Amino acid sequence: MVNSKLYRLRELIDPLDGRSLVVDASGGLSLGPLPGLEHFAEAVTPILPWTDAVVTSPGQSRKLHGRQRTDAAILVTGDWTNALRGSDFVLPPEHIHYLPILNAADALDLGASALVMRFLLGYEETIDAQCLNQVVQQAIEGSAVGIPLIVNVHPSGPRVVLRPKAIQLGVSYALEGGADGIAIPWPGADYIADICTMAGDVPVWIKPDGLDLLPDELSAMLSAGVTGFWLDERLFAARPLERIKSLHHIIHQAVEV
Repeated sequence: MVNSKLYRLRELIDPLDGRSLVVDASGGLSLGPLPGLEHFAEAVTPILPWTDAVVTSPGQSRKLHGRQRTDAAILVTGDWTNALRGSDFVLPPEHIHYLPILNAADALDLGASALVMRFLLGYEETIDAQCLNQVVQQAIEGSAVGIPLIVNVHPSGPRVVLRPKAIQLGVSYALEGGADGIAIPWPGADYIADICTMAGDVPVWIKPDGLDLLPDELSAMLSAGVTGFWLDERLFAARPLERIKSLHHIIHQAVEV
C-alpha cells in the first residue's frame, strides 16, 4: 500500500513544483459556527480550484459534491479537542480533552486523500501520550490501507516555555510516530533549517500566525525549504477567494528555490 500512500500524497502536492497550499476549514468541529463558514459548501466551493487541499470534518466532507479532477484534494480530520477554545470562548475549557473520532480506514471510506491528526503539546502528560499513541496507530493503519497521515502540531499548552523548541519537539514526535506530512507554526528562521533537515523527504507545511504577511515574508518562508502553507478558518472571515488567489500565485508561480 506504499504506492497508494504516495499517490494520494501527490494529490495534495503539485507534482510540477512540489508546492502545496492547504486550507483547514474543520475548526467548527471544536469551535462551533465560524464567520464565513455558516454555509459550508457555499463558502468552500469557490476556493477549490485555487488551493491544493481542504481539511474538513467527517460531516463536512460529504457536503463538497461535484469537485473536478483539478480541484483541491479533501483531507479529513480524525480527532476532536477543546484545546482550540480560548478564554474568549463562550464556555472556556476547564480541562483539556482529546478524542479520536475516526481512523485511517474511515478516512478512506469518506474518499479523503489523507487523514489529519493533531499533536497537542504543553498540556498534561496524558494528552501527549494520547496524541503520540494515535499518531503511531494511524500511521500503521494508514500504511495498511494506503492513506497518508498528516500531523498538525499545536504547541499551545501552558507548559510551553520555548515555543520554537516545542515545535521542533513536535516534529520529532510526528516523524518517530510515522507521519507522512507535518503542519507546524512558523518556528523562526533559526530553527526552520534544522526542522526541514530533520524531516527529510516528509513534507512540512507552515501555519502562518496571521493572514497579513507580506509577499516577501511568505517567499522567505518557502525559500527556507518548506512545502507550503496551511491556513486555518480565519481565511473565511473576509475576502477568502482574493487571498487564496494571491497565495496560490506566491506559492506556485512567484517562488524559485
